[in-house]
Amino acid sequence: MLKELPETKPGYWHGVDSPGIPGPRQLTLGGKTYYPAPGTHLKFTQQQADEMWERNELRENPNTGTMEYWVPEKDYVNLDSNWTDIPGYTFRTGYPTENSEQLLERIILAGSQPGDLVMDFYLGSGTTSAVAQKLGRRWIGCDINKGAIQTTTKRLQSIILEQVEVVKKKQNELPEIDEFQPSQYSFSVYRVNDYDLQIQHNEAVELACEHIGVQRLRSDTFFDGVHGNKLAKIIPFNHPCTPLDLEEIKRELQTRPEEERDITVVCLGKETAVDGWLEDWNRLRKQGDVPNKVDLIELRTDPRYGKFFIHQSATAKINIRRDNEKIIVEVQNFISPSIIERLKEQAGILAPQIEDWRSMVDTIMIDTAYNGDVFNIALADVPKRKNDLVEGEYELEAPESETSVAVKITDMLGEEILITQTV
Repeated sequence: MLKELPETKPGYWHGVDSPGIPGPRQLTLGGKTYYPAPGTHLKFTQQQADEMWERNELRENPNTGTMEYWVPEKDYVNLDSNWTDIPGYTFRTGYPTENSEQLLERIILAGSQPGDLVMDFYLGSGTTSAVAQKLGRRWIGCDINKGAIQTTTKRLQSIILEQVEVVKKKQNELPEIDEFQPSQYSFSVYRVNDYDLQIQHNEAVELACEHIGVQRLRSDTFFDGVHGNKLAKIIPFNHPCTPLDLEEIKRELQTRPEEERDITVVCLGKETAVDGWLEDWNRLRKQGDVPNKVDLIELRTDPRYGKFFIHQSATAKINIRRDNEKIIVEVQNFISPSIIERLKEQAGILAPQIEDWRSMVDTIMIDTAYNGDVFNIALADVPKRKNDLVEGEYELEAPESETSVAVKITDMLGEEILITQTV
């Protein structure tokens, strides 16, 4: 008794018994009874076997007389939860916990369709966004570290430039549609971290301590650090400082009768009653040898530390003009207040010297037909080596009719500006 499948169905035959979960003790097919081999069990119930028999998916092996079932070929492999067939991490950008592109590709393919939106709340080196771009997904990436933003920006610019080159080569052809068409050929970087009411307390403590110069105390369960010779307390940024916050500090000091250091309180805004509380508290300490004077730093208004919340956008002077069939773009100057401020912090009392504005610029991209919505890269100046500078002067083909030219400049901290002009 032998059953055959059409040759147009590729696959293979496999025995119906295995050392797996116990099945029926026997199967009766075509008037003949089959038993599992010693130490094995049958895989199918009698009903399942009858249905497979009707579909010509069961047969008796002509050489051994054992029962076999048909296994069609497939172009995929069933995975379990142990993905040891691909690397979990890679170190191409130097990040110690950077996931591999193979891992992110598997996750994105399994969890989304082309055109879907992929969100990465801890961007790092940008692997998730990079893979999403390659797979035709839209993406949003977030990171508080400006270095991560810069690393991701350059990585994505390189990927998009490669995709743009592929499109240019195919413009005069009629190619087959690629499996994954890019959902976008540009992206923007937005500064949204005003560190206002949305920030987590632990993160706020780290940022405020770094800005003010507070040395953290990891062993103290109440005070956040030391500011000079004073103890420092950061009031959670989800509410202004109130007398209740100060009373809590007072109760903590009462449990530390030997503590003589003064206190620096850091807050984001304060209630008007706080001034009266501080005046009464500190009046006693002016009259006698009483410790624990309390000073307050209000980050939004403090003349010394208020820059924690001040952000000035970069500015650029650009000459954009049409010269016959060419568009000439000349970046004459660029200033990034954030970079200058960062250099001032590092230089101390010495004023930073920036001899060439290009040293503050990471990349320059130009769109010669900007529609106000999507930025399509016509030219991208992305220095390949760390010490190389952008050119600053560019010549591009001009459309026949009037067009809007957009120039996007990204500075070394990952912040960008967009300047447009009609020519």
